[in-house]
Amino acid sequence: MTFLSPWMLAGAAAVGVPVALHFFYKARYRRLPWAAMSFLREAIEQTSRRLKFQEWILLALRCLVILLLALALARPGRLSVGGTGRGEAVDAVLVFDTSYSMAAREGDRTRLDLAKEAALGVLDSLPPNSSVQMIACADRVEKLGPQSRFNLDQARQLIPTVEPTSLATDFLPGLTAALDAAETGTAPVKEIYLFTDLQKAGFERQQGAIRDACDRIKTRANLVLVRCGKADRKLANVAVTDVQAVGTIPHTKTRVPFVVSLKNTGTDPVKGIKVGLELDGRAVERDVVQVEQIDPGQVVPVTLTGTLDEPGLRVLTVRVTGDALPGDNRLDRLILVRDVIRVLLVDGAPDRESPAESASHFVRNALTPVPENRTEEFYIRPQVVTAAEVGPANLASVDVVYLLNAPAPSEADPRAGLPADFVARLKEFVAAGGGLVIGSGDQVRPADYNRVLGSSGVGLLPFDLAGPAEAAPEADPFAPAPESVEEKSFLAPFRDPPFSSALRAVGIGKLLPVRESGAGSPGGRVLVRTADGKPFVSSRVVGEGEVVFVGTTLDERWTNFPGRGSDAFVPFTQFALAHLTGRKVPGGNKTAGEPLVWFPPEAAAGYELLKPQRPGEPAARRVRLDRARSTTAGDKLTVTVPPNETADAGVYRVVPDGSPDTKGAVFAAAPDLRESANLDCAADGDLRNWLGFEPVVITAGAGTEAAVNEVRVRREWTEWVLLAVLAFLVAEGAWAWVCGRAW
Repeated sequence: MTFLSPWMLAGAAAVGVPVALHFFYKARYRRLPWAAMSFLREAIEQTSRRLKFQEWILLALRCLVILLLALALARPGRLSVGGTGRGEAVDAVLVFDTSYSMAAREGDRTRLDLAKEAALGVLDSLPPNSSVQMIACADRVEKLGPQSRFNLDQARQLIPTVEPTSLATDFLPGLTAALDAAETGTAPVKEIYLFTDLQKAGFERQQGAIRDACDRIKTRANLVLVRCGKADRKLANVAVTDVQAVGTIPHTKTRVPFVVSLKNTGTDPVKGIKVGLELDGRAVERDVVQVEQIDPGQVVPVTLTGTLDEPGLRVLTVRVTGDALPGDNRLDRLILVRDVIRVLLVDGAPDRESPAESASHFVRNALTPVPENRTEEFYIRPQVVTAAEVGPANLASVDVVYLLNAPAPSEADPRAGLPADFVARLKEFVAAGGGLVIGSGDQVRPADYNRVLGSSGVGLLPFDLAGPAEAAPEADPFAPAPESVEEKSFLAPFRDPPFSSALRAVGIGKLLPVRESGAGSPGGRVLVRTADGKPFVSSRVVGEGEVVFVGTTLDERWTNFPGRGSDAFVPFTQFALAHLTGRKVPGGNKTAGEPLVWFPPEAAAGYELLKPQRPGEPAARRVRLDRARSTTAGDKLTVTVPPNETADAGVYRVVPDGSPDTKGAVFAAAPDLRESANLDCAADGDLRNWLGFEPVVITAGAGTEAAVNEVRVRREWTEWVLLAVLAFLVAEGAWAWVCGRAW
């Protein structure tokens, strides 16, 4: 219990008045002898006990009236969830849920519109001399203002500017920040209002921590949950989860098929969804594609074809219409459209008598799956050199390098094998974003490779090699296992048909083992294993680039992998090329709320962030960034965009001050799809189970101000105490009349 006017309890001292009257007020009389009194003495003694009992009851009633009156003037109330006194100044904190589920429409308004209207009602209900602070919260906190906490007019002006983000719901940061903000105030009463659709995911993500935070709030402030929207409403929602180019690397002068993945995250079927594809803001198809129906939980692929006319970094945008939640209806992806892709094939064992038997022949045919008379027109241009002929100059203008059974120089003859200056330049090439594929063979000697390319050398091998090649029986060769393919790798399509069947048909006679532990193992990943668990394909990220190591040959000396006995080699080569060339993008594809990191080629005076343009805004928003920095001497310069600046999905650009928008890094941020994975809203019973007490929940709408006042009335006991005073006054009067006593 708390008292809003505790100094009024001093009035309880007035209880001494009736006590004093009772004990010290006596009627004065003079003794007169009268013989008849002796006959009355006996009767008086018989009734004295009854009279004293009546007087004690009358005294108790009068004392209780005075005590209750003092208690009423002190305005008792309950300090827990709920309201407060109606006339006392309040330190109020308004927390707005800005996750993108708040953009769902409830009739002709969004849930966030209801929250804004309710917030204005709360401001109108605050007593004089109250203060207010406002916080936006999804899975992180943004302080909105006002600059002066006592400026309620400025707070009213800020409320319409609150916008939804592309982030997922998590109430813990907002509740924690709200309590900290409330405790900085000086008013005796604290109120925290959370305006939200009460999405279940927001409580379940950190349920224990949220319960602890609400317990702390309950002892220090009054928490009111303002429900924005109907608790039982089921949103019809289809999310764009992915878009991928199919079967080819995006390149000019061709129509590229893109597969868009749509998922129904709601509980009801959704009909009539329309899908459109844009490139740099322009539609790449004349008409949109309509999907008749998507069932709950179903993922539907939709193929859209686009013509790519110009090379360079392009923004591919998928737009969906027809559901109730716009927050995940757009997905932006950066794609690098190529005019020409140049691949260097370093063949360590060319077969001059039978060139068709060499590894470079198989790789070149897999890279250019077109008739021989058209290879010069094809956008992939492989160049073949021998290990003895290769040099640093060969790496100029090259996107990907293949080392095909190329020998490393030995300690006995350092001039044999790959030149040292080429190896040094190769490390720089990969670190700058290039791709490297290493194929095994008889000339790949483990000791030399570990010393030159492994952990003892330039560190390009995913793992150090373990020893000589292991041979399998001719009748029972090693076989790759599709189920072992790393799910989050560029080879993931080999987990499913038809590629899984092609991979299962590969037979490996010899396999070069690797050390999965030890000095050269940190950072290495096994992408594919054989059925008995041996590493077949592994990789390592080196700087901006990546190295892929294949444990067998890329010709038919050790395996049928590149030959006619398997249909896996061409897709493997295409997947690897698409993945490795895609790493040379100055920026990248991110999720909203993630930090953006760019390594500028040279330092500038300063940098700016161009944020996605919101509807109704005349231009992209610009944010000043820190200068490029390096953590230690010799490291790359780094420009970092903090995660609080990336709350919106869309296209971001980091550019030097004064430079055109095209100069710098480009990032495409997708919405955080955790938000729409479960769109159910919590019922009052759910809240009670999660929080451990019955929270005060009011519904946003036109009557919010009245609802807040009603909560305050319900939580203050003054009226009930005054009713008790009236009841005791009536009882005292009646008893005094019965007893024939007055003051």
